[in-house]
Amino acid sequence: MEFYPWQRALALTGVLPRTAVVPLTRTPEREPHYRWLVRLRQQHFVFVARHGSIDPRTLRDPAALARRPVVVLRGSPHRRTLQEMNFRSVAECASVRECMRMVSKGLADATYGGEDIHRYAANADGNREADFDFGPVVRSGDVWLGGSLDFGEDEARKWRAAYEALRADGTLARIERKYGLAGN
Repeated sequence: MEFYPWQRALALTGVLPRTAVVPLTRTPEREPHYRWLVRLRQQHFVFVARHGSIDPRTLRDPAALARRPVVVLRGSPHRRTLQEMNFRSVAECASVRECMRMVSKGLADATYGGEDIHRYAANADGNREADFDFGPVVRSGDVWLGGSLDFGEDEARKWRAAYEALRADGTLARIERKYGLAGN
């Protein structure tokens, strides 16, 4: 297992054989580019702002946020989603932690993306989750282990079986608890 910047991780599945990437939100645009190996969970997408920097009503109102600078993870479908919602100023970050740092330092008013990963990142770099305000769920989507197209159905079946074994023996629940994720 190796960790790469998100954009590079996505690109590697298109050029390297038998390569998987996680967590990958399944979208219509991505559908033909990956072998969808295992549905892992559902994630919720939210806006996050530095605590007290935005009126809580604004954080709950995407139309009001659309006029403010927002950052998203590069390579994610979020930029397109926000542009379709008439957001005017959407910049990209190399990592969710970078997006959170930009919000923390006031370089952006909010970031948008998966709630779980943003909550995890909120506790990094000397911050605490209480330093941020999390808006309500704007959208939800399934998160997958996605692979390069050379994975066959037999291999996909093995990945699913391994995942179910982790669920059955309690390993999955332990991992989710460790990272503050509610099982779903």
